[in-house]
Amino acid sequence: MKQSTFCIPILFFVLFVGGLGSVAAQNFDISSGGAPTIIGALGGSVSGSSSVLNNLSVTINFGEISPTNTSSIVKVIVPIGIRSDRAYQVTATVSGPINGNLQALQRSDIGFGANNLRAMGSRSRVCTQSSHIFYSPFNNDPANGITLNGAGRATYPSTLNNVGTGTLIISGPRLSDTGSATRRVDNGYIFDAIFVITPQFYAAVSGSATLVFTITDGPNSPC
Repeated sequence: MKQSTFCIPILFFVLFVGGLGSVAAQNFDISSGGAPTIIGALGGSVSGSSSVLNNLSVTINFGEISPTNTSSIVKVIVPIGIRSDRAYQVTATVSGPINGNLQALQRSDIGFGANNLRAMGSRSRVCTQSSHIFYSPFNNDPANGITLNGAGRATYPSTLNNVGTGTLIISGPRLSDTGSATRRVDNGYIFDAIFVITPQFYAAVSGSATLVFTITDGPNSPC
């Protein structure tokens, strides 16, 4: 089992992503999938390793999320590398306090989706009998489905509020065409975790939450 962790202090909206190190002969691995990116931010930033050999460790600062930021959205893409020597699934778990002030930033104000699975390299396993599946409602880019509710607040096809305990994000057949999921540059797949905020007025409060991705044995998926 492999995990990576997100810690979110809501006031500044900083997101941390961490992962466990690789093991010599293992069944599953999760790592950086490349350099994360941010667009539309005012005073924001994102940092993380560009190497798929490194643990997933990303810090996101969305910066100014009031109307002072005239961008229509702030969008962050975090590539995540996954490897397995058998059928797998990736789940997500969110924990931490929910803001009691409904005018402050809530988990439902943070669009979250996952898509764009692609092969890492020549030792990525290509399976013909089964497909990799992104699970609803997360199989989207939340930047492409923004609407306003009756109160004028931005809504998304899926958000961090849709993540509970062990919420299924993606599953599929074997990812690595090697004897194990040992970390290499060419023997797995990469998908994008996407986070979106629409600059609006939010009450200023502090708080934190934690999002954990875990890769484990998944549903039977013949290869």
